[in-house]
Parts: sequence; C-alpha cells; structure tokens
Amino acid sequence: MIHCNTLSHPTRRMNSDPSSTPNMPHSDLDNSSDSSGATLAGWAFQGMVITFGLTMGCVFMGVILWMIGGNEPPEEDQTIFVLVGVVALVANVMVAFLVPAMLRSAAATELKSADGAVASARTWAQWPEREPMPLPLSRFCQTDQTARLIGQAVMEGTAAINFVMMFLTRSPVNLLCGLVALLGVVAMFPTVGRMRNRIASALEA
Repeated sequence: MIHCNTLSHPTRRMNSDPSSTPNMPHSDLDNSSDSSGATLAGWAFQGMVITFGLTMGCVFMGVILWMIGGNEPPEEDQTIFVLVGVVALVANVMVAFLVPAMLRSAAATELKSADGAVASARTWAQWPEREPMPLPLSRFCQTDQTARLIGQAVMEGTAAINFVMMFLTRSPVNLLCGLVALLGVVAMFPTVGRMRNRIASALEA
C-alpha cells in the first residue's frame, strides 16, 4: 500500500509568508517613492552643524589675525584696504539675500505645483519634525538648505576679507564690518520652526 505523505516533500509546502519569498513585491517598497526618508529635524540639524562650523572658523580666524597684528596702525595710508572691506560687505549682503531668495522662489513654485500640494498644504506646513517627509517637501527643504548655505558662504567670505583687512590696517571699521558679516552667518541659523514657516509661506504665496 502506497501512502502519499506530502509532509515528506518540503518542496511541495506552500509558503504562507510572502515577505520571505524572493522577488516578492512589498508594500513598503511600493511606498518608497512617496517619501525620501529625510526629516525636518534632520535638515535642521545639518544646517546647525554647518552654521556652527562656519561661525567658529571665522571667529578663530579673526582672533588669530587680531593677536598677531601690530598694536599700532601702519604709517602709510590704508584707506583703500578699508574701502575694500566696506564695499565687500555692502555688495555681498545683497548677494547673500538675493540669490537665496531666487532659489527659494523657484522651489516654492515647484512645491505648489506638486501633486496633492493644495490638499496637503496644512499638513505639510505642520509636518512632524521626526517623520519622513513626502518627496516634494523634502526637495523643497533641500533647496532651502542650499540657499541658506550660499548665503552663509558669501557672508563668511565677507567676514574673512574684513578680518584680513583689519590685520593689514588695524582699522576698527574693518573689524566692525567683519563682525556684521559674521552676525549675518549666525542670523541664518536654521530651526524646525523657521523651516515650517518657510513651507507655510511657500504654500500660501
């Protein structure tokens, strides 16, 4: 008598767990295109670290140049060097705010045109800081981060120029210009609240 025992044939068993089957599509993979994995807290933290690094670099540079410089201003006329620092501050302040504003404006237009942006406006403006964001929202935050870095880099360069001019001239005007530029770097310090405000402004504009 022949007994048909299916338990003796492992290859005939039906796998009731589709998650363990190779090449089986999963819902989490299907949804991966809806979220970039980035969070508001993550973008803010990156910006904070970069801002701290830029600020401390300028501070150390200014202190070192001040310490190694002479106590008395040079005898020859240093007006040209003082003017270089002042002109650099005035020109770069405009660049540091105009260029980021243009980038953010383009990003806001793209965000508003994204699928579901109108229906999700209130939700996106108050997005939880530690939840992965939808891809359009993450792209907006990425552009906002880029715009901020451009502004901070321009102001950092302005501070460096004025600290060098201060080293050459010992002029308090260049020292003041360098400190103002450094304050501009710090003023762009990112927070989750500021990022939410930008998102809300972009969706309401």
